[in-house]
Amino acid sequence: MTSTLAAADPPRPPLRLRPTDAVGLPLAGAAAWALASGGADAVAVVPLAAAALIAPALTRIDLAERRLPNVLTLPLLAAAALAGLARLATGDLSPLVALAGCALLLVMADAGGMGMGDVKLGGGLALATATLGWAVPLAGLGASVVVGGIAGCAALATGRPTLAFGPWLLAGNALAAAAAVVGAL
Repeated sequence: MTSTLAAADPPRPPLRLRPTDAVGLPLAGAAAWALASGGADAVAVVPLAAAALIAPALTRIDLAERRLPNVLTLPLLAAAALAGLARLATGDLSPLVALAGCALLLVMADAGGMGMGDVKLGGGLALATATLGWAVPLAGLGASVVVGGIAGCAALATGRPTLAFGPWLLAGNALAAAAAVVGAL
């Protein structure tokens, strides 16, 4: 008889941050400054700066291990969900667009196109960018697919059949947020 634990995935090693992950500190500061200078309020600045803070670690881990640790993605998702609730409380329906994007990510994961870490990260990023307006999470998801697709084509050309999607989710949503701050969205 096989136990449930034996059939489950092996335990993951504990999260170990590296010195390069500290790049997230000035990145978060720059993001907060750019957002605040562009007129964003604290409801937008907090989750987006949090995303910038953890972006280097998530990128490194996803590229090396093909996983996005819950210890990093879930706090972002929680902060972004609170920001979304704050927007909904004021009558702003932008978080509903982000939730539709989350549903799309779940469909993609169910189809085998990505893992649940990507869904949690993408959901957190969609809710965080929705604090800047309804078009931003759509643009973020679209940009992520485009830059990820380009990277995927390059990976296939070099003989790698798979691609870590987390870095491209981060890049696409950063591009969309930057476009929103400069008024291009």
